[in-house]
Amino acid sequence: MNLVIKEKDYQFVFGYGFIKEMNRRYSVTENGLTLKMGLESILSNFFNKDVETLVEMLKVANSTETPKVSEDDLANYIVENGSEVLFEELLEELKKSEFTKNKTLQLLERIQANQ
Repeated sequence: MNLVIKEKDYQFVFGYGFIKEMNRRYSVTENGLTLKMGLESILSNFFNKDVETLVEMLKVANSTETPKVSEDDLANYIVENGSEVLFEELLEELKKSEFTKNKTLQLLERIQANQ
C-alpha cells in the first residue's frame, strides 16, 4: 500500500515486520506462557474505526520502509482526506497479506455474523 503525503510517496507493508512489532507491543505473559495478541488487539479497535489505531497501524507498517512517515503527517493527512477510505484500503491490505489474512478474515466473519 502506498500513500502520497506532502508530495512524498510512502510505502506501508503489512508483512512479518508488522506482525512482529504488533506482537511485541501487545503480548500477554501469564504463568510463564506468552500469548502474542498483537493482531487480535489492534483489529478489535480497527473494526471499531478507532483513528488512533489506524495511525498506529500505518506507522508500524511503514517502519520497515524508507522514507519514514511521521505521526503528525499521518494525522494531517486524515484531517485533509478523511479516514474512511484509509480504513477501507488498510482492510484490503490486511486481507491480502499472508501474515494478517487469516486472523483478519476470521474476525471480520465473526463481526458480520453478529450484526
